[in-house]
Amino acid sequence: MADVYVVATFPEVDTAADGIKRLLDAHFAARNIDVLTGVPYPPETWGLPALKSNIRKIAALFFAIGAACGFTVAAGTGWLYPLPTGAKAIITLPAYGIITYEFATIFGVFAAAIGTLAETRLPTMKSLPYHPKVSEGWPTVTVRCPDSQNIDNAESLLRLAGAQDVLRHAI
Repeated sequence: MADVYVVATFPEVDTAADGIKRLLDAHFAARNIDVLTGVPYPPETWGLPALKSNIRKIAALFFAIGAACGFTVAAGTGWLYPLPTGAKAIITLPAYGIITYEFATIFGVFAAAIGTLAETRLPTMKSLPYHPKVSEGWPTVTVRCPDSQNIDNAESLLRLAGAQDVLRHAI
């Protein structure tokens, strides 16, 4: 069975937050509740848990991998094709530090960009429900209902909170 989304528009932010509180009190999972607004609000406004991001950890890991690869490429080239000049060392940190830094930066930036796309779920593989009133400034609450028995419950809870339009979308 396809997932059914319940989409409700609210005239004010406070009534939308009340609707989300009612859903959470009725044991709807927070991961199944989305809020669409024309203005960005922090998740705490809606009573939803703050989102945790792993982008910094991913970027730091790939920064370290890039540094190791950069030093390996630079030092490996010097080791495999030595150009001895007097009493100077073949592998010197100041010269190879630049290449190490460049590799680390490139790996870190690409990992952060790809991690950002992954965490924001871009590109979306399926279309999610949308209501035109979002562009008019109406907060819109979208609830994913994997079970058919939760659909009527979600609709009634959102109507009790003051939702103006409550629609069903099957995707």
